[in-house]
Formats: sequence, C-alpha cells, structure tokens
Amino acid sequence: MRALIVDDEPLARRGVVLRLRKFRDVEIVGECADGHSAVERILERSPDVVFLDIQMPGIDGFEVLRALPRESLPAVIFLTAYEQHVLRAFDVHALHYLLKPVDDTRFAAAVSRARDLVDSASKADMAQRVMKMLDRTSDGFASRFTVQAGSRIQIVIAEDVEWIGAAGDYAELHVNGRSYLLRETMASLEQRLDSAKFIRIHRSRIVQSKGILELRSIENREFTVKLSDGSEHRSSRTYADRLERWLSSGRI
Repeated sequence: MRALIVDDEPLARRGVVLRLRKFRDVEIVGECADGHSAVERILERSPDVVFLDIQMPGIDGFEVLRALPRESLPAVIFLTAYEQHVLRAFDVHALHYLLKPVDDTRFAAAVSRARDLVDSASKADMAQRVMKMLDRTSDGFASRFTVQAGSRIQIVIAEDVEWIGAAGDYAELHVNGRSYLLRETMASLEQRLDSAKFIRIHRSRIVQSKGILELRSIENREFTVKLSDGSEHRSSRTYADRLERWLSSGRI
C-alpha cells in the first residue's frame, strides 16, 4: 500500500512516518507541507492512501481534494485537531479521521481500514462519500482549477480568472496575462462558476463581471465587452439575457 503524508507541521509528519514504518506492507511515497505540493504529488505518484491534514495555510485539506479530478481521488484518512462535535460531518459519511494528538491504537485501525480501500470498488465508494462531504462544506461553486503548466501541475484560483475562451476540446483560462488549458467544456464551466461573479456572454466566452469596464452596443442586443485587462469580447444575442440580468442587478 502506497501512502502520502500531507501536514504543514514537521513533527506531525514525522509522527505519521514513524508509525507507518511499523507496517511492512506500507510504502511511503512522499511527504508534503502544503496543499499545492500535495495536489502535484497525488497526481504524479497516485498513492493508495493519503494522510491529509485539514487545517493548513493557503490551500487546506478540503481544497486539496476539490482540486483533484474525481478519478484521481485516493483513499483519505484525515488528520485533524477539530473538536469532536465538528467531526459529525465526517461521521455522516463514514469517512476516516485521526484526531490529534494521534493515538497508536486508532492509527493502527485506520491503516487496517485503508487496506480494505485498495480495491477499486471500495475506492470508488470512498470517492463518492468524499465528494458528498465536500458538497456540504462549500457553496457548490468551483474555487480552484488544476491545470498543466509545462511539466508542473498548477492551481489556478477561480477569482483570479479574468476571462475564459473555448479552445477546441479545452477551455482557456486567462489570468494576469497568462493562459492555461483546462480539459472541460464551456457549458460545464458555466454550471460550476458562481453566476454572481462570472457571465457567459457568448458560446465561446465567459468573463468575470468585476472586470467589465465598458459595453459598446453593436446591434440587436449585442455588445463589445471591454475588460480591465484590455481585452475585448463580442457578446451574442443567445446569451444576452445573462448580460442584461447583470446590468439590472445593481452589482456593477
């Protein structure tokens, strides 16, 4: 069984390492001190189980899982210092967690449960339960995207995206003068993004509303939309209702 350890506290990581070394069938494939490197390492090394701290600076444990494609979700044992009553959300979905400071007996039991999740059917069930739990702990909108940037996996924060363009089978995220390809349809992205912040103005364009500087009328409910990054995009009649709702919403 291949295990990855993710915790921003060096002593906590060392504690998990020392305990795992007692199990001959467990191979430690890496340690991570932050969420960004955790996402990269999970995608690179495909561990069977991840010992994942919930509270970390930057990207927390929940955001790490949200940034992963569903098919890449490993079995997860959460490491947490949360009070017991907060853990009811985990119990509802029968997810596994270890309360800090970690107890040796509970740790051994968690490793035993992780072994049972190695087969594909159990991992699929675990992934389903993780997704349900994540839905309960968010507003349901995408907050981050995982993209390939050369040989690296990079996290793009949704609110940093200025506009999105269709690019064949991909969507192109434009952020601070750079662009990133995401294998997802525009229709899927429109559903995942907060409509209070992002507007689809054309079949091939989604823009962040706070970046709109100017609308120039063209004809019959069509506009040229100028954004704060200097780019200009043509809206279409098909999506005119989205733009008109925003104009009348008072969120300008």
